[in-house]
Amino acid sequence: MGLREPDSTVRLELLGEELRTHRERAGLSLAGVTELVGISTSKLSRMENGRRPQRIDDLMALLGAYRVPGGRRDELLALARGAAAAPVRPEQVAGRFAALRVLEAKAAMLVDVAPALVPALLQTVPYAQAVMREVYLLDEPKVEDYTAGRIHRQAVLRREEPPRFFAILTEAALSSVVGGQQVMRGQLRYLLEAGARPNVTIRVVSGLEHGHPALDGPFQRMQFDRGRAVVLLESRAAAVYLEDPGEVKHYDRAVVELLSAALDERASAALIEKAIAGLSG
Repeated sequence: MGLREPDSTVRLELLGEELRTHRERAGLSLAGVTELVGISTSKLSRMENGRRPQRIDDLMALLGAYRVPGGRRDELLALARGAAAAPVRPEQVAGRFAALRVLEAKAAMLVDVAPALVPALLQTVPYAQAVMREVYLLDEPKVEDYTAGRIHRQAVLRREEPPRFFAILTEAALSSVVGGQQVMRGQLRYLLEAGARPNVTIRVVSGLEHGHPALDGPFQRMQFDRGRAVVLLESRAAAVYLEDPGEVKHYDRAVVELLSAALDERASAALIEKAIAGLSG
């Protein structure tokens, strides 16, 4: 017997909460929505509770009835497609960033482990462009698309009630000169500025005489209410979301180990300043 696909996932639950919020903002009851779009109240209830299945045409009808603006509608549709699909591929760039923006906007806490590059939520425009060209080897049109997607995501850290954000970098991320020395200096200075915000913590892993979990690669952990969490594994080939609590637990342990091994905030800032001083010109 094959493994049964779970009846609900964190992403489907978050999508259901969004549907309920937009319905209530529109001043509609479940029965009222049934009259408008012809979807039964029992099915609407299942959708709002994040239960499978959720058909895209049903979602489009609901979002239209609730008068959800086009940009937000696209993000929620992308989240729905991602919650039921295989890993998101590079060519699906619009949906890839749209779904991630929804998740980051709903998260209470974000942890980004970045062993080789500055985390996307803290990248400057020139640095992000250089990453796309020099690391991911993207063609110029895709460079602009991916850079725009990353910069748009950063607004979540500047909103009125932003999530708590922990960036765990390694010294290699500070010393790898991406985009040239001028670009790198600007990026490192921006890290110092960002680290001064009350909701942002930057910790650097440096000087260890043993291995550490970041050597296994980058990941982002998103914490939601009621103990729900999602881990994002992102590469040049695809974006994969892990939602099974057992899988997430392995990354929780990695975060604990890295925070224990990393320099504190003051020492991390001093190391960033040293990296800036080491760039000539």
